[in-house]
Amino acid sequence: MNPRVLDLQDLAWAFGLIAIAIGLLRWQGVGLAGQTLVAAARACLQLLVMGFGLQLIWQLNTPLVTLGCIGAMALATTIAASNRIGDRMKNLAPIVGGGIGTGLIVAVGYTILVVIKPTSWQQPQYLLACAGISLGYLLNSTAIAGERAIGEIERHQAEIETRLSLGATPAQAIAPYRQTAIKSTLLPTIDTLAISGLVTIPGFLAGGLLGGIQPVNAAGYQIVVLFMVMASNTIAATIVTGAIANRYFNQYAQLQPLD
Repeated sequence: MNPRVLDLQDLAWAFGLIAIAIGLLRWQGVGLAGQTLVAAARACLQLLVMGFGLQLIWQLNTPLVTLGCIGAMALATTIAASNRIGDRMKNLAPIVGGGIGTGLIVAVGYTILVVIKPTSWQQPQYLLACAGISLGYLLNSTAIAGERAIGEIERHQAEIETRLSLGATPAQAIAPYRQTAIKSTLLPTIDTLAISGLVTIPGFLAGGLLGGIQPVNAAGYQIVVLFMVMASNTIAATIVTGAIANRYFNQYAQLQPLD
């Protein structure tokens, strides 16, 4: 089953859907018509540029180019996630980057080498797709983990100090608040796992169907993607919350205010 290739005229007609949305927004006086149009135009331009860029990487099929592209994407994800956490803690980029990098390498590496097993591990078809999907989720998971960890620790400083005074180690004193941050981070991913294939057709599966992949094969890849995302998010949340928690203690295992 060969998928139909969309041309520029088809994409132009797709803007009719945006016109419907803008018309409704104007009718209801919401005032988002201009923002919607700009966002749609940006999405179209950015995705077309990405499409042509990926096609070039596909043709080059060079590990250095593929890994360089993933590195640039990971760096951009790190900066965006650090900015979302805000200025409540300085020098967050190394913490966030460590969580993102470790989650990405472990989850994507396992997926490529153990599950998919392509003829060559550096094939951009698999490596870039898996890395890109993981990074999209890692942006949100690391930002949520960082925000929640900082908030939980700062709200419960008196309780943490009480635990320390009773003989708890820093890890023990802060464990409940790290656990809360990790749970808050992972619950959306777990909910997505729970309802996939029940009330929704997930994006990867839907894209595979539109691309002409056999439904059962597309479902198999969707399962792999969901499990990969769960693993990468868990790894990143664990690292980010642990590293942030450590920043609140000095060398004498005392809770201290941040600079």
